[in-house]
Amino acid sequence: MKKINTYLIIFSILTLFFLYGSYIYPHSATLPSGLSLEAPNINHIFGTDNLGIDIYAQISSGFFRSMAIGIVTAIFATIIGGLLGILSGYIGGTIDHITLFLINIFLSVPQLPVMIVIGAFFGQSTLNIIFIIAAFSWAQIAKQLRAKVISIKNMEYVKLAESYGGSPLYIIMRHLSRELIPLLMINGLAVIGRAIIQESSLAYLGLSDPIAKSWGLMISKATAFSGIYFSEFWKWWLMPPILALILSVLTLRLLSRALEQYMLKENHTEMSDSLRRE
Repeated sequence: MKKINTYLIIFSILTLFFLYGSYIYPHSATLPSGLSLEAPNINHIFGTDNLGIDIYAQISSGFFRSMAIGIVTAIFATIIGGLLGILSGYIGGTIDHITLFLINIFLSVPQLPVMIVIGAFFGQSTLNIIFIIAAFSWAQIAKQLRAKVISIKNMEYVKLAESYGGSPLYIIMRHLSRELIPLLMINGLAVIGRAIIQESSLAYLGLSDPIAKSWGLMISKATAFSGIYFSEFWKWWLMPPILALILSVLTLRLLSRALEQYMLKENHTEMSDSLRRE
């Protein structure tokens, strides 16, 4: 639990830091507010880019855009993956065969190349990016929930509820949900982190909204600037969005891992207690 609290505190600090840059910081993320390629100073914490736009304001705006895309993608992916995984694992039969076939297809396809092709075909839209990333994020969730449901539905208390006439919906909501919700939470956090990386990758390749502030787009513009590596500009133009991306995704990943370990420990404790009572 200490690890979870630590990572939550780190993520909260990051959020407050970027919240200040988005809503309190005096400089705009879209309009020039200083000289071109101005070094970090009192007025511009991380300096400015080649157009004189403040870097801190841009990465702050990019944080909330990335988080919004990640959260919405995670919601879509957990709903689709959760429903298919539960139905496949509990009902079985033809539904299970079809769902498993789709899961294997989506897990075996190389995601980024296909995302690039689909993104280029459907156009540069934030909504398109969300649907594309969600389409390749549900399969892993469905696979894990299917396996979990199959292991739970054969337990004695579930069989007893079925023998007393419990409907599938009642059994899922009453008996399976307490085991599946933590798993959905863990997978949802993992999807948010992956979605941030994938959106940044697509933005770097020019397949995201060119108007919106994105870390991938910032990195792309910085690396495309002539002679950036032969000057000091990369230190305040290229590094801040890279570090923001790494810190955000790493914190989410560590939080997801800490939650997973905590849930496993709790499940092990519950099983040990039940065995002692028997």
